[in-house]
Amino acid sequence: MNKNFFFAVLVTYLFAFANVSAHVGSTGHLVADKFDRIVIGNDTVSDYDGNIYNTIQIGNQLWVKENLKSLHYSDGTSIPDVVAYNNSDSLADIYGRLYTWNAAMKNSTVENAQGVCPCEWHVPSDNDWKELEQFLGGTSVAGGKMKATTGWKLPNTGATNSSGFSALAAGEYDSYEFKKFQLFNEYAVFWTSTNISISKARERYLAYNKAASNTYDWYKTLKYSIRCVKDSLATSVENNTAIPGNFNLFQNYPNPFNPLSTIRFEIPKTSFVKISVNNILGKEIKILVNEEKNPGQYEIIFDANELASGTYFYTLSAGKFKDTKKFIFLK
Repeated sequence: MNKNFFFAVLVTYLFAFANVSAHVGSTGHLVADKFDRIVIGNDTVSDYDGNIYNTIQIGNQLWVKENLKSLHYSDGTSIPDVVAYNNSDSLADIYGRLYTWNAAMKNSTVENAQGVCPCEWHVPSDNDWKELEQFLGGTSVAGGKMKATTGWKLPNTGATNSSGFSALAAGEYDSYEFKKFQLFNEYAVFWTSTNISISKARERYLAYNKAASNTYDWYKTLKYSIRCVKDSLATSVENNTAIPGNFNLFQNYPNPFNPLSTIRFEIPKTSFVKISVNNILGKEIKILVNEEKNPGQYEIIFDANELASGTYFYTLSAGKFKDTKKFIFLK
């Protein structure tokens, strides 16, 4: 039996047993609440400390579906001011750890900075969260579709977790006003990478008594949870079973673009693939793909929101193959 088909059937059965409204779509992906693209995969990502996190594709985004637990950045340096709720490592194992904004961003103020996230992942921007919320039906209902159905204070309004995001009410540490841990089992609060001012940044929070996903601008010294999102998502082009005869890198579209553009490439044999973006001076500024890929046709949705307008170059390297294309970003 085809393993992908078996996995889809197995997950469908488990979701039906759990009384979650779900079905298997024509592409074999698990979809929930009639959304086009919610994919429960078996991919994981690990941090410097060896913590392993499950991931979930929601729409065109790949999210870590657990709160970050890291004590070190990806380069091995210690993360300052990180805590577990009530300083409990056992709670950290379940709910993750809490970070100030500056620590989460590794003192960067650039949106989509890697910060505390593993390599090729970043702290989601306000726009990343908006894309997620829009895919889930808008801010008024998205929170319920992100919240886990257990581990929250009742009534846990609107909670279905139909997105698979599995948000837990990890609370916060208020270092600005009350100087204490609070809101455990009541609120899930996440930093975005969107800077507001010298002292404030944007957050997202979910509440036990609301179905909404909420936005607030608050002091960077508070300690909140972190969810990471993939820098780019290279996905197999569906409904095409032919294996390419050669390596190919195609021109992005649209071009010029603002801020999203699609890059397509083909891999004729299993290869370690790297796709990087360089500025006009030749400096590498972004790595979009850096992993082994099976034969097939792929596409990446590249988000240049954090870059300045200008001319850039993207390069595909795979074995002895190397090709570069020029693209133009116009804000």
